[in-house]
Amino acid sequence: MKRDYDVIVVGARVAGSIVSAFLGQKKYRVLLLDRARFPSDTLSTHFFRYPTFHVLERLGVLDEAYSLAPKLVNSFNYLDGHVFTEPVKSPDGPSHYLCLRRITLHDILIKRVRREQTVSVHEDAYVDDILNQNGIVTGVQWREQGKVFTATARLVVGADGVNSIVAKKVQPAIDNSEPVRRTMYYAYYRNFALQPGPAAEFHYRGNRLVYVFPTDAALTLIASSVPIEEFPEFRKNPSAFLTRELEAMPEITTRIRSSDQVGSVKGTGSIPGWQRVPFGNGWALAGDSEQILDPWSGQGIDQASTHAAILADAVDQWLSGKNSWEESMREFNRKRHEFSDKTFERTCKFARDLRPMTEAALKKRGLL
Repeated sequence: MKRDYDVIVVGARVAGSIVSAFLGQKKYRVLLLDRARFPSDTLSTHFFRYPTFHVLERLGVLDEAYSLAPKLVNSFNYLDGHVFTEPVKSPDGPSHYLCLRRITLHDILIKRVRREQTVSVHEDAYVDDILNQNGIVTGVQWREQGKVFTATARLVVGADGVNSIVAKKVQPAIDNSEPVRRTMYYAYYRNFALQPGPAAEFHYRGNRLVYVFPTDAALTLIASSVPIEEFPEFRKNPSAFLTRELEAMPEITTRIRSSDQVGSVKGTGSIPGWQRVPFGNGWALAGDSEQILDPWSGQGIDQASTHAAILADAVDQWLSGKNSWEESMREFNRKRHEFSDKTFERTCKFARDLRPMTEAALKKRGLL
C-alpha cells in the first residue's frame, strides 16, 4: 500500500527537526508539522553539552551555533558559602558548554531542515487526530489555514512535547515516572558582569539553585529552581520572586542590581519526570513526548537531540530494509536507555532535595 510519505513528524522543535533533517539526508519523504510559525520561542532549558555538539556537527550546523554564543569553558560554583571555579571537563567531546535561546536554536534547526528537498515543512498546522487502521497508526489529520487535511505514512513520529497529541492518542506505557518536584523561572539580562572564562555559574543555597549562563544576542540567562511547594507564591508575582531569589545569592546580588532585565520572566511548575515506551504499531516518540526530566539538571536538549539522532538512525535501518521494525525499535530503545537512565535517575533523585548532592560535592573537594 503506497503512502503519501515515508514518515510524518509532528513537532518541529529540537527532536522533530533533528529526526526530519537526518531522514531528509537519506532522501526519505518526510512531512513535518508544527502549530508554531518559526522563528518561535518556547519554554525550555537552554544549556547543552557535548552530546548535542555531536548531533549538531553531524547536521553541519555546529559552527553556526558556536558563532552565536560564547563557549563556556569554566564552571563557577557557589555551594552554601563555598566558592570555587573549575575548568569544564567533558568525557567524550569538547570541554565547554553552550547556551542558546530556544528561538535561536530552533531557527538554526528549521533552516537546516528546509535544505532537504524531500522534507515538506508545514507551519501553523494543528494536528487533531491520528489515522488508525486495525490498531496500526497510518497517518494524521491536521488543520491549516481553516482547512482540514489528512496524510498517510509508514511511520508517525510524535515529537510534540510534554503535551504530545500523538502520545495522548496512542497511550504509551510508562517505564518510569516521578511527580513534579520543582518549579523553575528565568529571565534574560543585559550588562550582567560575567565570571572569567566565560563561565557557566551554579549557585546553591540549601535546596535552591540559581544558574547564570551567557547566551546569544549579548544576553545572560539567569534561572531559579526552587521546591514545587513554592510555586503558588512564585506564580503570584514571578518578577518579584525571581529578583528576591537572585539577590539572596551573595555572588549575584551586586551584579543583578547593575544589570537590566530584558523581556518578561518565564517559567513553569508543571514538569514531571517520565520515561515512556517510545514505539508501537506505526508510531514512535521523540523528545519530551517520550522522556522528560525536571529542568534543574539542564539535560533537556542533550537528551532530546541524542534520542532524536538515535531514532532517525533506527528508522533508516528499518526503511532501508536492513532491519525489521521490531529489531530497529528495540535497538533504539536499548540505546536511549543506555544513554539516559543514569541521568534520569540522578535528576529525579536530587529534584527531591539538592542538598545531598551539594554536600557530596563539597566532601569530594575537601571543603566540608
